[in-house]
Amino acid sequence: MASHFPNLFTDDNNVDSKGYTTNSKSIEFGPWHISYDVSCILPSMCSTKVVCERDDDQFCQFCIYCKELSIPHFPDMVFPKNILILEHNSGAKIEFNPLDALRRVSTRIEAIEVACAESWQESRPDAEKQKKSFDWTFSTDYKGTLSSNITVEETDETINFDLLKKKEQIIFYHDLTLFEDELHDHGISKLSVKIRVMPTYWYVLLRYFLRVDDVLVRSIETRMFHMLNTDYVMREFTAKEAKAEDINMPTILMKEADDVIPHLPLKEKHTDKLVVNSSNQN
Repeated sequence: MASHFPNLFTDDNNVDSKGYTTNSKSIEFGPWHISYDVSCILPSMCSTKVVCERDDDQFCQFCIYCKELSIPHFPDMVFPKNILILEHNSGAKIEFNPLDALRRVSTRIEAIEVACAESWQESRPDAEKQKKSFDWTFSTDYKGTLSSNITVEETDETINFDLLKKKEQIIFYHDLTLFEDELHDHGISKLSVKIRVMPTYWYVLLRYFLRVDDVLVRSIETRMFHMLNTDYVMREFTAKEAKAEDINMPTILMKEADDVIPHLPLKEKHTDKLVVNSSNQN
């Protein structure tokens, strides 16, 4: 397949109506407009109390999260404006954002019952609130947000990982953190998304990584792969998990996701096609 180089790259800094300064970068790749925004951390309290109390749909980011989410606490670091969007010229859109990801956090505790769970909750700024059961590790099976004109189909086709391993020019790349929490210094819970655009394809890795020190390691990953001149995106979902005592590697080497994830047993995997319906418009 002939190489296709994007014809437009943009880099902008913007300030929205809420005062958030956002760095935005985008690229045109065939029929796709690929863009990401990077901004600051979600405040830990309402920043415009007088405005938000009017209840006229003019809310600060903190109050939007409080109204939209049923979990009683948020991760230490949420980046509400860190968003990756891949939009097809038909209007079809794939988006990755922290709010939709946190909607998938369970409001019941399956839980990893360890001593640090209670101390974690007590360390929250709003610990005086009535305690509610929820997954304090913020585990999420979020796979991205799809527009209505994308059809999900089962498939036996797989992502071409051999192609991904080839050394080619990287045209566009970024690694966005959507949220992160250090679990009261007992580990890490982090959701991030990476975008990589090459001459003939684009590739996305959405990764949730959890490490509760000396207790558990978990990864939930969604990969998306699109080859130029095709009308669909391959999506692969995998979930891996193991107790720390069952992982055959020193604890010190479990700190980094890339080091430990290959050692985790596979718990769930499925692949599907995201078909772009060009005849439909949003």
